[in-house]
Amino acid sequence: MIVLEQLINGLALGGVYALIALGFTLIFGVLRLFHMSHGDVFMFSGYLVISVAVFGFGSLPLPIAILLGMAIAAIIGIGVERVAFRPYRKSNEIIPLISGIGMSLILQNLAIIIWGPGQINYHLDSGISDFKLGSIQMSGVRIVILIACVAIVFLFNYWLYKTRTGRAVRATAIDPDTASMMGIKPTIIIMITFAVGSALAGAATVLVGALYGAIYPSFGFSMGLKAFAASMLGGLGNMSGAVLGGLILGVLEVFTAGYVNVAYQDAIAMTILIGVLLIRPNGILGKSVEEKL
Repeated sequence: MIVLEQLINGLALGGVYALIALGFTLIFGVLRLFHMSHGDVFMFSGYLVISVAVFGFGSLPLPIAILLGMAIAAIIGIGVERVAFRPYRKSNEIIPLISGIGMSLILQNLAIIIWGPGQINYHLDSGISDFKLGSIQMSGVRIVILIACVAIVFLFNYWLYKTRTGRAVRATAIDPDTASMMGIKPTIIIMITFAVGSALAGAATVLVGALYGAIYPSFGFSMGLKAFAASMLGGLGNMSGAVLGGLILGVLEVFTAGYVNVAYQDAIAMTILIGVLLIRPNGILGKSVEEKL
């Protein structure tokens, strides 16, 4: 039964990774560039959320905090797109990549200036205490996180595949020139893409806060790296692959920490990632990038 408990814990953590990876993959699918500051949008949004939800209003209910995090992250994402990517959209691919790295450093240093270089500990109440289901000890906060991740992924997929805006995003990802001739404005679609992708990271930062209750300026780098790894593991540019990769990565980390050594969880996960990519360079789902969205 301990194995089942660990599996639930891993799926909850993997669900958070999946949300961040979905945003990363969405932006890559439309712009064909690596959003290197995506993890730091996650981090900076987290600081703003806890400043408002924890230190400002005491303790907001978790659903309200998630909506707040998504709104804050969407605004930051739009700002990042406007400043760091839009001016260089037609430039050589390396230029927006460097611009994204520069924005990442700016957000990290802003966080240090505003909140300090140390770790901030806080508490976000999930509203559900731990409970037992037979002989299984269930973590209330992890169950809430898992349910929230499933709900957000479901809503995201509905938006992407069932709404007019989502279809416009997919059309722009497949062929921006043809989409433009059909009346779709790529500039607006790209802005929406950054807003939605960043909003997913904003939801993840609240869920991570409920799980760990700690944040620090370099937190975004490590979580961004996990999102990149999850995207590569599942298949870069593939939405289902991003979810699958995030879940696998979360389960691997939890089982490594529980049965091997907590110090090795990142190393073993990355080792398995490298092994998968050596065997299957396109990732587990193995489809070409052009067919992803």
